[in-house]
Amino acid sequence: MCNHVAFDTNKAFRYLIKNASNSDNMRDLHEQYALWREGEPNRFLQKPDKAAVQRYFSPGKENAYLPCLVRGAGGQRLAQFKWGFIPNWRSDKPHGDPLKAVDRQKKALDIGRKTWNAACETMFDDEKPTWRDSAHDRRCVILLEGYFVFHEQDDQTYPFFIAPKDYDCMPVAGLWDVATINGEEYLTCAILTKEADEPMHGINNGGSKPHTMPIILSPEQFDQWLEPIDKEDYEKVDALSALMKLPSTRELEYITVAKNANGSVDNSDEVFNHFEYAELKMDVKKLNG
Repeated sequence: MCNHVAFDTNKAFRYLIKNASNSDNMRDLHEQYALWREGEPNRFLQKPDKAAVQRYFSPGKENAYLPCLVRGAGGQRLAQFKWGFIPNWRSDKPHGDPLKAVDRQKKALDIGRKTWNAACETMFDDEKPTWRDSAHDRRCVILLEGYFVFHEQDDQTYPFFIAPKDYDCMPVAGLWDVATINGEEYLTCAILTKEADEPMHGINNGGSKPHTMPIILSPEQFDQWLEPIDKEDYEKVDALSALMKLPSTRELEYITVAKNANGSVDNSDEVFNHFEYAELKMDVKKLNG
């Protein structure tokens, strides 16, 4: 699973502006960025909060607001979606729903506390209603700095930080949705994952299943990824499925980072520094080629 990440919303804006597909898109992103920094966000952005726009280490249970690129009526724009997916069908029900409003809200929020990831292999599956609608017309690109996995050895865990070697943003595939519960709008997202590429197979998660990893995209793939598709357009579904299986073209760095007394990682820029564990029975340098 990918349930611990690092992100920086300011850096995400700058990355998207630098990699805009055309001059109109670049201008629009510039305008969005300026308004947001001035404290005038639109429906899809939160007011800037220094503690929230950048997280060096954010576990999924925090339900942080991740920076996401979406396709809107006026073109591509950056949004901030709460990490923890709540499907639209959890919205308010008509009269006759046996659940009280407070119970409907609790059920919806409980879903968002565990739906941090969506498996790409089943996102178009009709038997997976949680993801089905968003898979067709509410896909997004989530801008991370990197993500964390934990290696297990001798009943101990060792955190690894995985990020691009060029220290630029790591755009990953995601799904988003909007649900209205008790009159309150919830804009949420999930990170799409696939079975991990090498060299992550050398990082043991302590279970029988192999690690998964986010689907890393390049700016050249953004338009295809964000374009809505009809449920009957099987050719485009197949094309997207093929895109998700492609190995990443980004060179990634795998480093062990320091953990605190609780065995977790602190939310500070120290997490970007390599920390060596003498007892670790693994050649970390080999992971990095």
